[in-house]
Amino acid sequence: MTQSATIPAPKTRIPRLHGVPILGNLPAFGKDPVGTLERGWRQLGDLFVMQIGPRQLHIVSNPDTAHAVLVDGWRTFTRPKEVLGGTLLTPLLGHSVLTTDGESWLSKRRLMQPVFHRQRIQHMGDQMAAAGVAMLKRWEAQPAGAPVNFSAEMKLVTLDIINRTMFSTNVLPDADQLGPVVDEGLHFVSKMTRSLINLPPSWPTPARIRFKKLRATLDAYLYGVISERRASSRKRGDLLDMLLDARDEDTGLGMSDEQVRNEVATIYGAGHETTAIALTWAWLALNQNPGALRALRAEVDGVLAGRTPTMADLPALPYTLQVLEESMRLFPPVPITARMAYEPAMLGGHALPARSLVLVAINNIHHHPSYWEDAETFRPERFAPGNKASLNKEAYLPFLTGPHLCIGNSFALMEGQLLLAMMAQRYDVRVVSDRQIARELAITMRPKGGLRVTLHPR
Repeated sequence: MTQSATIPAPKTRIPRLHGVPILGNLPAFGKDPVGTLERGWRQLGDLFVMQIGPRQLHIVSNPDTAHAVLVDGWRTFTRPKEVLGGTLLTPLLGHSVLTTDGESWLSKRRLMQPVFHRQRIQHMGDQMAAAGVAMLKRWEAQPAGAPVNFSAEMKLVTLDIINRTMFSTNVLPDADQLGPVVDEGLHFVSKMTRSLINLPPSWPTPARIRFKKLRATLDAYLYGVISERRASSRKRGDLLDMLLDARDEDTGLGMSDEQVRNEVATIYGAGHETTAIALTWAWLALNQNPGALRALRAEVDGVLAGRTPTMADLPALPYTLQVLEESMRLFPPVPITARMAYEPAMLGGHALPARSLVLVAINNIHHHPSYWEDAETFRPERFAPGNKASLNKEAYLPFLTGPHLCIGNSFALMEGQLLLAMMAQRYDVRVVSDRQIARELAITMRPKGGLRVTLHPR
């Protein structure tokens, strides 16, 4: 990763990133989206323009301007309907709290908000811990020191947690079917966002044919579970029960089967992927920073004394949470968020025409030397209670901010902290390769090719 540099002051005209004729910055962006945005920022400053074929993108890398877009101007700068993950996500997730905006989004958000209230998900800690125990048992059955794809392991355990907390069951065999739907969908969307030509949705390309088959698998499973649950009088108190019981405060209406299906699919898609990636990057950072790993182990060993952690232990494990928070700063699972101004708007003092696309470069903001001291260094103590109050909250956006703040942020932090403590307590996770780990963007930012590690019991 490049070193911190002094970011040039804004110019009277928005600077433009140099590209090639006709295609503009598409070749570089298609090969390395996050790196291209980072290089443009360090070269041109906190606001610049890049060209992706016929599309002109305004890149925001300043927390104050990001706040103006995501918080103050959230009704003006809305989720794009046509490109960059707008309706492209809809074929996978349907019309959900993640894929809509405006009044449609607001009504969905009102229905969903109570489901993810921190107090309502506190009792799910037992299911999270049970999934962690199952993961450790799988590891015990493997030969010590055998290489494994850590990224895949993290996806498996977070899928298990979604299954247990959503459906009150361990359906890991189905994870082999549901996991590829999410991965294929994210890759499909990612390719579409970087494509010059958006073919009509009805065109039967090989990728779309495969995607439709995977979507059919997801639908058959989810609609089957929803139908069974509606027919049952037994209450399990899980996320699915909460979704089925949710009622609009104004109308008293609940969700249709399709609405429930869409929100469940969104929780699958957004819920397991981002936490799995955050934990993967955290262990890469810990391997590169042995002092932080020693501090993590000292806290976990001192607090837990060998027993399995529970939700009640989390307040006594602050450094464990700090490791997770700092890894999400250095390696934000979602490094970019897109917005479009469908009417003329102002951005950083500049007038934008209608239908202007804006990318908030979260990764750049998380590495901004004006807001983060020694920005390229892994320092979990930044997030210690005594230091956290002095941080610029708008410079830390792993879950976005404003009205579209991730509805599952508390859930994600709880499961991430719990799983990180369980792994640090029982295993030494060693990254196999000392090569530079490349970043791959498929809506989320992953280690390209996964992260190869060996697992050694402590």
